Amino acid sequence: MIVKFSFSLLAVLIIQAQAATHNVTPIPRKDAPFSYRLSKVVNGQTADEGQFPWQVSIRATLGRSITVCGGSLIAPQWILTAAHCAKDYTGFQIGFGSTYLNVPRLTMSTVTKIVHPDFDPIRLHNDVAVIKLPSSVPFSNEIHPVLLPSMSYAAKTFHNTKGVVSGFGRTSDASQSISNVLKFEYVRIISNADCATVYGTSVIQDSTMCAIGWDHTNQNVCQGDSGGPLVVKENDNYVQIGIVSFVSNRGCSTGDPSGYIRTASFLPWIAQQIGVQLRA
Repeated sequence: MIVKFSFSLLAVLIIQAQAATHNVTPIPRKDAPFSYRLSKVVNGQTADEGQFPWQVSIRATLGRSITVCGGSLIAPQWILTAAHCAKDYTGFQIGFGSTYLNVPRLTMSTVTKIVHPDFDPIRLHNDVAVIKLPSSVPFSNEIHPVLLPSMSYAAKTFHNTKGVVSGFGRTSDASQSISNVLKFEYVRIISNADCATVYGTSVIQDSTMCAIGWDHTNQNVCQGDSGGPLVVKENDNYVQIGIVSFVSNRGCSTGDPSGYIRTASFLPWIAQQIGVQLRA
């Protein structure tokens, strides 16, 4: 049987950017032209075992087609990911607890997904979904949920904040396959105004967040990283402030910002779907 394997980590929006000084369009990392479909963090570092215990891999299936995305464990029975990683798919195989894509400590399969009802697959607005597991995941040092933001985060811009993004996506624009090893990279959150000069105001909204490499502009997410977590460290805890959504149609290592869904903008919706109480 021939299986079509697609590396869908970052969405590439196929739209004309408004007021874009660079004439750049955002694309879902899943739908980008192959030369832009990078499945892993570009120019990133290799993660240690247990460094990102909330990170999961998602193999989303539709018939014979398999798409690889990232996600995060946010509750014993729930995964947070991007809507474009879930909307058109009928089954999901979730891998937990390992820095090796093909050697997870735990695997679960499910068909239960909830995609945001206002998801716009063209501009990638409201690009958020949750996937329900068939049973609760046993927590350990290698498998543990990430904290969702508190309601107070809704007022934060995180401008110039140092974040960490992780995933199994491609490591360069030239790569022909996704990474078997979990990678991570530090990124700098930039203002939405600066990001809109690249992608336009029709793409960049209040619920969007953008970032560039912390040390070098060519550090970025890529195809296969879509749906993965962008986190910040607060005291001894990590809080997920973003969901990997899109990259530039010019490529992952061009220096153009990567786009994320601002988690705090969707806290009420997420809480309603998974039945948790939000932190004040």
